[in-house]
Amino acid sequence: MDKFDFNGKKVLVTGASSGVGREVAILLSKMGAKVVIVARRENQLKNTISLMEGDGHSYRVLDLADFDEIIVTLKDIVSKDEEKFDYIAHCAGLAIPIPLRSMSMANISQIFSINTYSFMALLKCVAQKRLFNDGGAVVGISSWAGVDGQAANAVYTASKGAIDAFMKSAAKELIPRKVRVNTICPGGIRTEMLINQVVKNYEGEKIEDLPDYLMLPDKVASIVVALLSNSMQCISGVAIKVDEAKNWE
Repeated sequence: MDKFDFNGKKVLVTGASSGVGREVAILLSKMGAKVVIVARRENQLKNTISLMEGDGHSYRVLDLADFDEIIVTLKDIVSKDEEKFDYIAHCAGLAIPIPLRSMSMANISQIFSINTYSFMALLKCVAQKRLFNDGGAVVGISSWAGVDGQAANAVYTASKGAIDAFMKSAAKELIPRKVRVNTICPGGIRTEMLINQVVKNYEGEKIEDLPDYLMLPDKVASIVVALLSNSMQCISGVAIKVDEAKNWE
């Protein structure tokens, strides 16, 4: 079997309305997967579907800040097509730099709901045999900032660090079912999420204005898909730091 062959496999991709999530969905479709994409923006989800190859793909409008709704939605998807999921790529996220003096319970909750609690909800579904097949894999996108920290961004970094810690325990719990769980911790990525930050560390209003040292979404997508594939069947419970080689000095 081709280790990168996803034929007959059902994959959920979150945050697929743009950026890395969109690139992951497109790449998986080229590899034969049946892809279900979720995000809040329906028009953008439709656009992603139009860029994908093959048949059988679908989308659901879903607010990933709603823990309970995530679980209800995945149960409904499986119930309606009677096919359990094999893989999940969790690409949704929110980055809002917040200095310590400006923290509030409201923005802490907002960031953790999208970045952390959503990942927890997805793993709750993975743990249910009626929703997720044995022998599959889950990859979540964390951040190098969750490992190294970043000034004026403690809430975001804490939410990403929590993903990595949660992943390690989930991976151990799912060993009996041979379900692998990993995260990747990329540096900055050239996506519209950086453009939409309330507090910016750069000049410009378009993706093209972002610094050249940021990774391109398709490069990150290739890493996500590789980790989902059988080529990485011996890797689980690992937070992998990824960045452009030129930044490794």
